[in-house]
Amino acid sequence: MQTNSRAIPRAIAIILVIAALTGAAYLLFYQGPINVITHSKNKSEELGRSIFKNIDDILHVRPRVTVNGHTITEASTDIAELSTVEKNFEHTHSVESTWLGSTKRHKLKGRFTAKAGFDLNQAISIDISPDGQTIRVTLPPARIHSVEQTHVEIIQDENGMWNKISAEERQQALNALLQDARKSIEETNILTDAQTSFEKQITDIIRKQAPPDGTIIIEPLK
Repeated sequence: MQTNSRAIPRAIAIILVIAALTGAAYLLFYQGPINVITHSKNKSEELGRSIFKNIDDILHVRPRVTVNGHTITEASTDIAELSTVEKNFEHTHSVESTWLGSTKRHKLKGRFTAKAGFDLNQAISIDISPDGQTIRVTLPPARIHSVEQTHVEIIQDENGMWNKISAEERQQALNALLQDARKSIEETNILTDAQTSFEKQITDIIRKQAPPDGTIIIEPLK
């Protein structure tokens, strides 16, 4: 009976030690990592909201922000387009026609302003990794928003002896001047400039809040 009475406290002590070890292992190997992950996720979400606010305050654009694919802010904006580059340029258009040896010539020079940027109906999105170290920005392709004629000058308006320039031909030349001007600006680097300008603005805003050793990746919308 004495042996049994001694064994019981010993068994209880062993059980308590096992329970304590189990609890310590739980805290160390399970609860500890969960707390670390939760803290890291909360910090990433806080970073995402801060980035969202600063982009909205500076660029008046509200991107969709996610942390590891989980949405924390939805994209929305009060404007449909964002222009990041504006260029002024000149373009000329000429028409010459000969009929029965009589030649008429009409030449115009116009000044234009072209604006390029982004269609905000296609959302700008930012995804942040759980640890906040990788920030991936997805942008829609840049596009030309407008080509506005600001001035037009008639360089040459010369009738032939019997081959006259009609009012309709003058209007057609004016329309062609605008069409040709748009084609000419499309062949320049305006879209690349618009893309580069916006990428720099976005990167500068994020870099001020992201971890110093973090990575910012800019990629096109697919």
